Amino acid sequence: MVRWNAHGGIGMILNVDGSSIGNPGISGFGGLIRNSDGAWVHGFVGNIGHSNILHAELLAIYHGLVLAWELDIKDLCCYSDSKTAIKLLSDHVNEWHQYAAIIYNIKNFLSRNWRVRLVHTLREGNNCTYFLAKFGARNPEAYSSIVVPLNGMSLLLLADASGTIFSR
Repeated sequence: MVRWNAHGGIGMILNVDGSSIGNPGISGFGGLIRNSDGAWVHGFVGNIGHSNILHAELLAIYHGLVLAWELDIKDLCCYSDSKTAIKLLSDHVNEWHQYAAIIYNIKNFLSRNWRVRLVHTLREGNNCTYFLAKFGARNPEAYSSIVVPLNGMSLLLLADASGTIFSR
């Protein structure tokens, strides 16, 4: 049984996800920042063209951290369903890794003067960003800031905010 994690009502929550239709294939990412009550603060989506899921997951984390920093959020819990991305960010960077530059950029953001926790979640606890990442892969823009939730997200946001439990 899985649900959206409000991180105990402390700080702001960033949920991120990547999508690759084919892996490799047309790829995108998405994410959103909410308060601990589940209220929408800001979101984003992006299309990276033909790539793979790890690339999309890392870019989702990167763009989410950039957005949170720009919004002057100093206490953040970032949830991703990519164990691989989280492991890459917690380990020493292999400078020969194909995404070393992105990993270094993320680590640079993580080292700034703020509190950020990277936490793994299951996809069922990340439904809103799954929706956004799929939208990002189909959207022609490399990056789009989203001030209000997209059409079709209302029930997903309500389910998260009300603590709806989903089976795995």
